[in-house]
Amino acid sequence: MVQPTAAVVAVSEMAVVRVLELVGNRLMSRHSRSDRGALQRMPPWDRHSYFRVTGEEADRLLADVWAVPAQREVPEELLRALDTYVRLLLASGHSLHRPDLVQTLSRMPQRVVLPWEAAESSADPATP
Repeated sequence: MVQPTAAVVAVSEMAVVRVLELVGNRLMSRHSRSDRGALQRMPPWDRHSYFRVTGEEADRLLADVWAVPAQREVPEELLRALDTYVRLLLASGHSLHRPDLVQTLSRMPQRVVLPWEAAESSADPATP
């Protein structure tokens, strides 16, 4: 197992929270008024725990949610792993837990390096 860097964990967690928030807001518009009352009391990133979401519904809810991280040059292999993780959360109704996310990231076949981490490590050391 390869331990992810703190930056990869932080970026991944923020991306997953944002995606779950988008999904939670989309769920609000897809359900009846009686369901919306319970959903409004929940944080948007946790609304999926009220419903089990799988298959085509998950595909619809996740449409275009990874566009911003992709534009910010988050590596595609990381986005694929995060998408799989989010789909598991949606199907199981579980909330995001950092230890589970770290375990998912540590199962990736190779260490993920974020573009800005690579740029920092390849830069010449600053001279005083």
